[in-house]
Amino acid sequence: MNKDIKLIIIDLYGIMSFGSYQDTCRWLCRKYNFDYKKCYQVVYHKYFCQAVARKMTELQSFSRAAKELGIKENGQELRAKHLSFQKLNKSVFNLAKQLKERGYKILLLSKNTPGQFNEVAGRFGLSKYFDIINTYCLGIDKGSPCLIKYILKKYKLKPQEVLMSDDQDFNLINPRKIGVNTILYKNFGDFKKKIVKILEK
Repeated sequence: MNKDIKLIIIDLYGIMSFGSYQDTCRWLCRKYNFDYKKCYQVVYHKYFCQAVARKMTELQSFSRAAKELGIKENGQELRAKHLSFQKLNKSVFNLAKQLKERGYKILLLSKNTPGQFNEVAGRFGLSKYFDIINTYCLGIDKGSPCLIKYILKKYKLKPQEVLMSDDQDFNLINPRKIGVNTILYKNFGDFKKKIVKILEK
């Protein structure tokens, strides 16, 4: 056991659960032959990020994305399709429980609107097992330097005592800069291998 690591942060959407905005955009691209980068820019960066910044409602973010993309689904239908992709990543869930049993604190980190957050966290009962923070409630962006500083202060830890994982590298840039151990999630096999390597140092 790596005595330096005290807290392991796992991204809720994209690692602990499948069904991220990437999956929704891949589905849209398959159905409508869109360019993935442009589709993701519209759905995630342009509209979803405004919803989590409280500049519009969750439904407005889906409705405006649907309208801009010119798809046949309306906002409610696109939201329902997005939520239909949500599945618990049982391999990560079991690994996280094992790490908790070994003495590591596990924090699930989410950047989501309350509706989606409550839907998924409640469906899988994750709060029974792990700490969870939804950055929406803090009014702090997930990729902001303020967030990792908030977490360090909350848990009274130094950067080198934290291991943070996410499926989007831009959320790891600022934690990495100040010395937090980071893992970019690609697949479970790679994820487990990297965690083991860090924890066995």
